[in-house]
Amino acid sequence: MKANRMTSRWLWKLIAVVLLLAFTAWPASLRSESNTPDPLAMLPQLAKGGQFDRVLDLLKAQGHGQLDTPVASLISDLQLYQKHESDRHAAMAIAYRSALDEMAEHLDADDLEKAMVSAIDARGLSSDPQATLEESTVKTLIAQTQDAAQEAEQNNEWLEALSLYRSLDLLFNDPARYRDQIKRATQHLRVLRLYAPEQLKKLYTERAKRLGKEKTTPLHFDDESWEQKLSGIRLSMLRQTLAQAARRHVGDQGYDPLVRGAIENIITLIDTRGLEQTFASLENAKLRDKFRSRIIELRKSLDQRSRTLNFLDTASIIDRVMAINDRTIDLPDEVIIYELAEGATDPLDDFSTVIWPNETESFNRNTQGKFSGVGIQISLRDDRLIVVSPLEDTPAQRAGIKAGDIIATVDNRDTSTWSLDRAVRKITGPKGTPVVLGIERAGNPDLIDFTLIRAEIVIESIRGWQRKQQGGWDYLIDPDQRIGYVRLSQFIPQSANDLDKAINEMEVDGPINGLILDLRFNPGGLLSASVEVSDRFISSGPIVSTVGPDGKQTSQFRARADHTHTPIPTIVLINEGSASASEIVSGALQDYQRAVILGTRSFGKGSVQDLFPLSGDKAYLKLTTQYYMLPGGRIIHRKPDSKTWGIEPDLIVDMTAKQMADALEFRQKVDVLRNDSDEATDDKEPLPKAYQIITDAMDPQLEAALIVIKTQIVAQQLVLAQGDDWKSNGP
Repeated sequence: MKANRMTSRWLWKLIAVVLLLAFTAWPASLRSESNTPDPLAMLPQLAKGGQFDRVLDLLKAQGHGQLDTPVASLISDLQLYQKHESDRHAAMAIAYRSALDEMAEHLDADDLEKAMVSAIDARGLSSDPQATLEESTVKTLIAQTQDAAQEAEQNNEWLEALSLYRSLDLLFNDPARYRDQIKRATQHLRVLRLYAPEQLKKLYTERAKRLGKEKTTPLHFDDESWEQKLSGIRLSMLRQTLAQAARRHVGDQGYDPLVRGAIENIITLIDTRGLEQTFASLENAKLRDKFRSRIIELRKSLDQRSRTLNFLDTASIIDRVMAINDRTIDLPDEVIIYELAEGATDPLDDFSTVIWPNETESFNRNTQGKFSGVGIQISLRDDRLIVVSPLEDTPAQRAGIKAGDIIATVDNRDTSTWSLDRAVRKITGPKGTPVVLGIERAGNPDLIDFTLIRAEIVIESIRGWQRKQQGGWDYLIDPDQRIGYVRLSQFIPQSANDLDKAINEMEVDGPINGLILDLRFNPGGLLSASVEVSDRFISSGPIVSTVGPDGKQTSQFRARADHTHTPIPTIVLINEGSASASEIVSGALQDYQRAVILGTRSFGKGSVQDLFPLSGDKAYLKLTTQYYMLPGGRIIHRKPDSKTWGIEPDLIVDMTAKQMADALEFRQKVDVLRNDSDEATDDKEPLPKAYQIITDAMDPQLEAALIVIKTQIVAQQLVLAQGDDWKSNGP
């Protein structure tokens, strides 16, 4: 008899869950036809729609939360969110008016750059950005800035021009508006940085003086010379690049745009003043003008052609450029080849490029998910190399390197003038080889030398809510409700396996009731890794397909049930920094309704790049050949004329640039790997704790995600309880 009652009770619970899931899956139009909708069943949909006020009102109206801890906790969270939102809106309104006032003051002082910074801040704080752009003072500022940018460009003041055009670009948030102007300025500065970095530093210093800056920020350009960077470049690499790009690029535009882009880059090179100290022949104005006029004639001949170019035509044009150079300014062949190739790939898209011989090692390291080094995360702060955090179980961590340590020397060489790239190159190296880091540490008057033996370092792509004292990550953001939190920073070969480990670790003490998968600022990575991660949530059907320029499917990647975890309520966080593989995962889960997508619209990088070896694997052409298509048929790639792109969240929760920067900075502090001696003392600041991100209102998106997922859990619990009451009180 007792067994029968238990079976009956579980049957009622099962029926209640099915009813809840069925109800929340109904279209809104069908639900509205019901005369007496169940208020409890409405809760998940209201939360997914961001109607947190109504969720709170319904819970209060139903009389829940007095003794029921989960419901009372949710009510408390909702009330806290209301307070945080009210505080945020009030603070933003004050900051908005302050930004406009500052903008007007800077404009009156004829300081356009500071005025533009204030205007950009105001737009980001505004509830109606378009209305902000229509403010009379803002319109005056825009007009003056455009005039100043055009004047700077005409005077070859490329630093001024780029700064002003970029500020206009940020203000309008329209990539197409100033794309050409920004591209021109960027190209001239790129040429200076590569071939005449000292000249570029001089321009920065002169500009700082014009702006009245007493102290200029030290510049750390890469220490490699142009000869080192361009070493190994051969003419065959250029020819192969042109042939592959003309035949295989998804745009299917042939050779014409490639050749025009190549010629334009050569004109930019010769028109960039300041290279004379590097290439003495450019001091000869007669030879320089002769070279330029011949290249201009070549460009005109292209405009007058009646038929499209083929490979032989293209090869002939390249040979002519090389010959013109030989007879005039006689720049090194690798310079002309490099500039032609960079110019040829530029018109294709933002992701097609040549990986030159000196870049292949770092490229392979970034895609493999592991490298040989000592295991430290570093940054450049106040002209010093700072250890952000040692990585767990690495030579640096075992030796006692700490967050905040200053790397003053590497192998007894002073680092005060080093760039971040140079530091990474010098500290990494072959496995088993030594490197000596000279560390400046607070409280130690002398330099501390650490001799570290380089080892294979596996990149950590999965992180949790907070570090455990005994090592590893604690993935439970809410242990009471058993809600997990996983941050995926990039998609590398081990990402799916690391996600499995995180979920399995959370399930040791019982099932997970919900999961937050944070893909914000995840730029993507390997397609295979994105498919494997998606497969953990989707049991069957296509995950992503690739389509060619004609729209026809070229390949498809499908889910397998044996890779899928037990379904749990999931929230995926995305923002404008979520791209490529992040968009595949969030888009696939959205199409299958396996997760609620929350945040802001993603980047819109939905194109496929293939690698083509050049000159026997000495270099590579990374070329866009296809587009990704999601299970629902969406192609999310953002083209220059796109009106929609990326993944649009189910629930949009905006964050200002300052809010996001503050949240990232605090999260970085929380993530630092510390030891017992790092614990706070009376004379130190308290160590940051992860829970402060929520309690101190640092991350509205994460806070909203927790409320949505808690509402789903509580609604299910209430419906189950209602089923028990129905059975016990029934006829």
